[in-house]
Amino acid sequence: MQATHFAPATNLLWKYLESQGVDPEPIYREAGINPALLYNPRARVKVEKVDRMWALAIEHIKDPCFAIDMVRFWHPSMIGALGYAWLASSNLRRALHRAVRYIDVVSEDIDLALADTPAGLRVTLSLEKSVFTLPQHHDLVMTILMHMARFNYGEELRPTEVKLAHAAPDCAGRFDDYFGIAVEFDADNTCLTLARADADLNLSSANKEIALMHDEMLMKYLIEIKKGDIVEQVKSIILENLPDGHVTDEMVARELNLSERSMQRRLQERQTTFRSLLDSVREMVAKQYIRNPMNRMSDIAFLLGFSEQSAFSRAFKKWTGKSPVEYRNSIRH
Repeated sequence: MQATHFAPATNLLWKYLESQGVDPEPIYREAGINPALLYNPRARVKVEKVDRMWALAIEHIKDPCFAIDMVRFWHPSMIGALGYAWLASSNLRRALHRAVRYIDVVSEDIDLALADTPAGLRVTLSLEKSVFTLPQHHDLVMTILMHMARFNYGEELRPTEVKLAHAAPDCAGRFDDYFGIAVEFDADNTCLTLARADADLNLSSANKEIALMHDEMLMKYLIEIKKGDIVEQVKSIILENLPDGHVTDEMVARELNLSERSMQRRLQERQTTFRSLLDSVREMVAKQYIRNPMNRMSDIAFLLGFSEQSAFSRAFKKWTGKSPVEYRNSIRH
């Protein structure tokens, strides 16, 4: 299955090219991207086409540090529900966790990782297995993350460190000016680190209900875009049928037009089973619903297909080591 990219996110390059007096339409069409898709929130394009679009655009852009200028055209709405969930996050740590968790919604060819380090909360970008090879791709992801963090926190936000895994261009000083610190080039990896106090500061823009609503949309969309994968196909069918009652391997196999034995064999090839996928989806959805204090435990049990709340509580404790109530309380604190 070929990796895909959220089509409206490519609006950024379109707007930047226009600002430089370059007509974007011929570039997009030559890359095989219909410009109409940029305004379709359900549209996705193959990452190879996006990479081709970038390669063609670079021929018209002479500025090696254009990511710094380009980011001024960025808006969180360009990444749909993830952008809105980011804006409603209670702090930057939660916002970055959302970015890491749902980055495939934006592009299935980008890998982000988050870790606490002595310098603070670090988000690391990996394009090692990606078709995106231009240094500007590293630059743009880091500048967008910084731009979005400042959207929530304020323009005064400064990272504790920024590293880029490519050689310093002649205009490297513009990176220092943008981030507000000396950027390290030729680094082992590309990363951006925020002080823990900044990452964990409660934000005035926070709206837990809106953030959770978009999380639910992202969770379902993420499974939907991976339907070509047998594991994700099974997860998708489980997710759709949980509220209807008991989900069985027989029913899922029937929807896939497979025999139970064939489905089980294909799942074994992926080193998993129907039962483990059912538990995985139930746990994922349960945690999402429990985060919303408006959801009653009895309603959550029903939505997950449990006939009794006690059965749900036992299953949840088996998955997490905590009861649903203990888990909700741990999130609050």
